[in-house]
Amino acid sequence: MKPNSRTTTDQRGFTITQMVITLVIIAITSTAGVLAIKTARAEFRLQSNARLFATYIEKARADAIRRHAATGQESSIETFGPGSTTYAITMDFGSGAVETRTFDIDSGLNFSTAAQKVTFDWRGRITQAWVFQIFSEYLQRSLPVDVSGSGDITVGEQHFPDQLIPPVEIAEVTGDVDSTPTPTPTPTPSGTPPLGGGGDPEATPTPTPTATPTPTPTPTPTPSNNGNGNGPDGNNGNGNGNPTPTPTPSGNPSPTPTPSAQCVSSISPSSISLSQSDGTKKTGSAVFTMVNATGTRTISASIAGNGNSLTLGVGLLRIDGSGSSVITVTTKNGAGNRGVFVVNVSADPACGSTQQLTVSVSN
Repeated sequence: MKPNSRTTTDQRGFTITQMVITLVIIAITSTAGVLAIKTARAEFRLQSNARLFATYIEKARADAIRRHAATGQESSIETFGPGSTTYAITMDFGSGAVETRTFDIDSGLNFSTAAQKVTFDWRGRITQAWVFQIFSEYLQRSLPVDVSGSGDITVGEQHFPDQLIPPVEIAEVTGDVDSTPTPTPTPTPSGTPPLGGGGDPEATPTPTPTATPTPTPTPTPTPSNNGNGNGPDGNNGNGNGNPTPTPTPSGNPSPTPTPSAQCVSSISPSSISLSQSDGTKKTGSAVFTMVNATGTRTISASIAGNGNSLTLGVGLLRIDGSGSSVITVTTKNGAGNRGVFVVNVSADPACGSTQQLTVSVSN
């Protein structure tokens, strides 16, 4: 009996489920790789721009020392406030004359600290230590470039010694100067007086003649015109005439409208100083006040330049009419959160101009 069977061959391949899983793994890996590459490129862009910026600061300082820069000819570097993408370098670029050139940082980067001009004297020093912050929009963080009072430049450092040096107190020295007044010598008359009536007789002073006062003449009164007599054009002017009355306008005059007082806002204080390490100075506050306001307004606070180096809080988000709201500012740890920042506080609808709060954050 011949068996009725079919010979089965081995089937090889992938199922749809296996292919879907493989594609998902490839997509996840590719996405992670692309994100890692973009992050690495953004980090490289931030680091390279910060170090190039620091290099120009070093060149400006070295140029001031080399030229022994006189007053008015110092080398300097200047930034233009939060959100700006340019900076200006003033120095001798090799032409023999001091000139100013403007440089740009890469797209996606901006300065997040307040505008500042740092000037180097002939010793390569500046008046006060300063920190510039370059902010990356993709990484959402900043990289600091510090300039110490002695002119040292560092990039990305958190510990900086200038703020740790206590101020020098100069004691007043007293009692080291003799306060006794110097006696004034008595003048001694010179010459010998004549003896026994000899010598030249004393001169008799000449009497001063007395001036005789001249009598003041009595003024003659000026005759006044009383309306009598012959006047011009045949008018004899006899009698006192009544003046022609001024006509009074008829009708009720329109009252002058009184302008309504404009809404004005203010903030007090306008600047505060905070610290990252001192627990008593990590948080500060200011009061935003509106006067002559009508209706309901919404209060908002934000860091200029879209930075995120501070934590902001608004006491009252909505104010009906005139009133005040407390703006609180808290520091964040990290090297990228030091420096001088500007906080914009405003109302919607607008009440006067936007108020700016300057916040200085040290170690």
